[in-house]
Amino acid sequence: MKMNQNKLLQFFVGTPAYNEDKDYADFAFFSAPLNMFFLICLVLHTGYMIVFSMYHIMAMMLFDLTGVILYATFVILLKYFKGSWLPCTLVTILELFLHQICSVYLFGLDPGFQYLMIPLLFMTVFISKKNRIIQYLRNVIIVVAFISFICLLVLFNEYTPVHELPEVVMMSLLIVNCAMSFLVTAVYAGRIFYSIDDKRSELDDSVEEKIHAIEQMQHQIIISFANIIEARDGNTGKHVKRTSEYVQALILELQQEGRFYDTLTPRYIHDTILSAPLHDIGKITIPDAVLLKPGKLTDEEFALIKNHTVNGRKIIEESMADIEDEEFLKIAKSVALYHHECWDGSGYPYGIQGEQIPLCARIMTIADFFDALAAKRVYKAAMPIEEVFGMIKNQRGKKFDPVVTDAFLRIRDRIEDIAQSNAD
Repeated sequence: MKMNQNKLLQFFVGTPAYNEDKDYADFAFFSAPLNMFFLICLVLHTGYMIVFSMYHIMAMMLFDLTGVILYATFVILLKYFKGSWLPCTLVTILELFLHQICSVYLFGLDPGFQYLMIPLLFMTVFISKKNRIIQYLRNVIIVVAFISFICLLVLFNEYTPVHELPEVVMMSLLIVNCAMSFLVTAVYAGRIFYSIDDKRSELDDSVEEKIHAIEQMQHQIIISFANIIEARDGNTGKHVKRTSEYVQALILELQQEGRFYDTLTPRYIHDTILSAPLHDIGKITIPDAVLLKPGKLTDEEFALIKNHTVNGRKIIEESMADIEDEEFLKIAKSVALYHHECWDGSGYPYGIQGEQIPLCARIMTIADFFDALAAKRVYKAAMPIEEVFGMIKNQRGKKFDPVVTDAFLRIRDRIEDIAQSNAD
């Protein structure tokens, strides 16, 4: 007997097995609150039907008999048919609306605009809980709609009974109808709200994870591409890693000091760090005979070397044309094109100066310069760190932006740690 009771209970309140189907996982969270709502309505209609049959009010008895059949059908549909929650919900909204009108009309109350509160309550389901203000406004709408419905229904209608019922019975039905309508709709709406909000949070988290995974993959592709190019110049992958970490340490120092606060937004910082490995991508267009020449370059050879900046911008523009992230592309192209420009205008390819040079490129310039001197190459030995920092200090206001130079010198210990931990 107990086993049969458990099976019966599981039938009515258990979660349908098909909710584990991945194709319907997005709708599974509707099942529990809907099932509960249908069962409560089933009990209510059964109670109403009994009362109306006792007083021989056939119209309302038949109406509630229809409701009993309707909600029993909904319970079965929800249990066994995938996606049935949507038509069941729509029909439920219509049935609730009509039931309120018919029930109140029985007691001689003129149907008014208060019945618009019912669909208003269901419409609030689609208001997303994005922040506390939105959540607060949504809750205000729900409370106001509930209170307005009850007050307008009970207090602001002329009371002229159509059916001769005992006053106690009539008032009891009116109070039960209004109170239970309030309670059932509140419970249903509340469960749906929390279920939808939880699902939205899950989806947001899932989207964030996907975005993070895509960004990580994008970063790894960029690093791999940059390492292949740097290998032609006799460098190892450590050059790309070191310069990227120098850029990150320097740009975070500038942000912490409040420098360039209007430019150094979180997005700008992220894109600059991500773009750093691409600064020498244009070297892929330089012939090996010139790129790997151990001796002094001729004027013609140096002109070819200088073209790697312009070629780098062109490669990024053409190879990444399908990327929709315009901000990243803009910074990546600036880093590749301008990282050999100098603060005093003595650099290349255009000889621009000062703040005409994008900040991302000014940061890249000093990071690349430091690594070019402090790291060992196949054609040269590493310069002592002390001398490299001395040269950078001497080039303050000449080759390098003074503010960026000061920040780089302030984080000398951090720069040295990066150089040592990523030594070739």
